[in-house]
Parts: sequence; structure tokens; C-alpha cells
Amino acid sequence: MLKGIGALLILASAAGIGVSFSNDLKGRCMELRLLKQMIYMLRGEIKYTKTPLPDAFASIAVRMKEPFGSFLEELAKQMENPENGTFGELWQAQIKAQLSGTHLKREDKEQLGSLGEVLGYLDLEMQLSSIELYLEQLELRIRESQEAARTKQKLYQSLGVAGGIFLVILLV
Repeated sequence: MLKGIGALLILASAAGIGVSFSNDLKGRCMELRLLKQMIYMLRGEIKYTKTPLPDAFASIAVRMKEPFGSFLEELAKQMENPENGTFGELWQAQIKAQLSGTHLKREDKEQLGSLGEVLGYLDLEMQLSSIELYLEQLELRIRESQEAARTKQKLYQSLGVAGGIFLVILLV
């Protein structure tokens, strides 16, 4: 009886690990799409209303889902005090602080960080060009993550179950 319960728990936990990895892939796709939405909003604020960055971030933060809403809100607050550092430093610090618990990969965060190095530093046209370039790169990452999710989700779930069965056979 105890062996059966233990085997069932092992199988369930291994399957759960596979499902967790699968959900990470879905979460990354969703967060990349939210990031794209945020950058489009930012581009609109800069291009059409020519809103200063702190006001643009505060305005967009209200309309964005987490974790990007709090990222922009905190960034806007930090930018109010010039003693907090340069915009690039604040941008990087908020990426580390607010986006650490997301499904985004290190490369995604680095790419977002590089966008922050040019925002607020260059003239309007160069900022818009940098945003356009970032959006193109982001679109590529979204397509890659969607393809990876399609191919790897079932693989992770199957490996979780197969690994659980293997462990049960070894232990029984």
C-alpha cells in the first residue's frame, strides 16, 4: 500500500515538473507579447504626444499588466529624483528588481537593457529608430519562443511522465 502511494506521488511530481517546464514556455511567449505591447505604447507616447519619459512611463504603467506595469511605475518614480542616477542605470536596476521573477530569459532582459541605454539619451528620431529595431528583434524572439513552445511543450510533459515511470520502476 505504501509503495503504491509512493509510486503515485513520484509519478505525479515528475509529471508536474514536466508541466511546469511547459508552462514556463507559455509564460515566456505571453510576457514577450506584453513587452511588445508596452514598447508599442512607449513608441506612441514618444512619437505622437512627445511626452517626457517619466510621464510616458507613468501613463503606460496604468494600462499594462504585471510585471511591466510595476516596472514602468517604479521607473517613473525613480526618474523624478535626478540623484538616483542616469536613466540607463535606473532602467537596468528596474529590470533586475522588477523583472527578475519573470519567464523572460537572460538574453531577453539584456536586449531590453540595451534599449534603455538609448532611450532618453539620443534625439527623437534616433530613439524612434532604436525602438523600431528593438521591436523587430522582439518580433523575432516572439516567433522563436512560439515555435519552441509548440515543439517542446509535449516533449517536456512526456519526459516528465516517462521520467516518473522510470523512477517508479527503479524504486519498486
